[in-house]
Amino acid sequence: MIEVSPRPTFAALVSEVQEPQIVLAALGRMRWLAVVGQILATAVAVGGLKLRLPLTPIAAVILITALSNAMLVTGMKISRPPAWLIQVVLLLDVLLLTTLLYLTGGPQNPFAALYLVHVAMAVIVLGAAWSWAVVGAVAICYGLLLRYHLPLSGTLPHWATVIGSWIALALVSVLIAGFIGRVTRSLRQREHELAILRDHAAKNEQLAALTTLAAGAAHELNTPLGTIAVVARELELSCNSAGGSDSVIDDAQLIRREVDRCRQILNRMRLDLGEEHSQRSTAQLDELVAHLRESLSDTDRDRLRINCPSDIKSVRAPSRALEQALLVLVRNAFDASPPNAHVALDVTRQQGHIRFDIRDRGCGMSDDLLRRAGEPFFTTKEPGKGMGLGLFLVRLVAERCGAAFSLNSRLGEGTTCVFELPEAN
Repeated sequence: MIEVSPRPTFAALVSEVQEPQIVLAALGRMRWLAVVGQILATAVAVGGLKLRLPLTPIAAVILITALSNAMLVTGMKISRPPAWLIQVVLLLDVLLLTTLLYLTGGPQNPFAALYLVHVAMAVIVLGAAWSWAVVGAVAICYGLLLRYHLPLSGTLPHWATVIGSWIALALVSVLIAGFIGRVTRSLRQREHELAILRDHAAKNEQLAALTTLAAGAAHELNTPLGTIAVVARELELSCNSAGGSDSVIDDAQLIRREVDRCRQILNRMRLDLGEEHSQRSTAQLDELVAHLRESLSDTDRDRLRINCPSDIKSVRAPSRALEQALLVLVRNAFDASPPNAHVALDVTRQQGHIRFDIRDRGCGMSDDLLRRAGEPFFTTKEPGKGMGLGLFLVRLVAERCGAAFSLNSRLGEGTTCVFELPEAN
């Protein structure tokens, strides 16, 4: 059974990403809208409805809102704001709204519904304790307004009350929907960015582990490989002095050559796994193909069919890393294909990119195997024939070189590995 974790709440996401500026940025925009709305509402009430309002205190409240918001926006540009600033801003806005309502009729003012906006914000972005604190503050403030407020000087027409209630309800709905939508999009984007960073961090840890493993293997195997080389040399000298058979001498020389090859492979693994691949490195295609052929046995060299146009000269990638990646893919294709079957390596140019297609003649892979291909230490080969690191290293090389790597396969139709790189200018 696969357990699916519940989706985190908005408050949990804010705490997880530790980015209160996401919420404060949305609050800052809404507070600027509030300032504009308060000025327009005051102008309509005084100029259109001919109400006599205490303009000086009202202007002071609006000015405090504007100045505090300017300080908030400027502070966010200078440094990362603390998380507690969200609670402070919401409580301050509740007090400022209460003051405005006190000056403009108290509960008779239809814009008292704006309290719901602050409650909704608190529930969305704060924890349970602070949400209830904001709810309590709203309840206390509105309760005080029922007893203490300045009555409106002048008669408010019934139609103005109805239209004001309608505008207040529409405004509350728009503000809540806009705030939730903006915060949701920002947090989802941040969540996606964090997931990508976590994935890169996990792969870097795996790469560091493989680098350590390769370095340790090279260190530990150098001694026994050196011993084998010395013994093979002594065996060769003994056979030469004693007139031994040529086949034994050839075997001793073969052992020494293979030991040297093992040392080279270990050293290259140790260097290449930790190499920082530069995006400006270039690889000459003719040299790449030549080195690739040299790395294969005589039998595999005859089985490989390379189709490379002469007008493609170079690709933007470290040559040694790209050579190793292609060598892994070609050898995997040999292992998947029947004995003596050909393996194709096609090089093509497509929209400023150089594409390498390696096609085998094997039985293909199922969807489940395709999803797992590239996981470290996962292999479909028989025990002793592979460690399951080849495709994993190819994917690492692709990511660090800015390449695109994909596998296309169907059961009974073989597998095509696609490695695509930018063409060098």
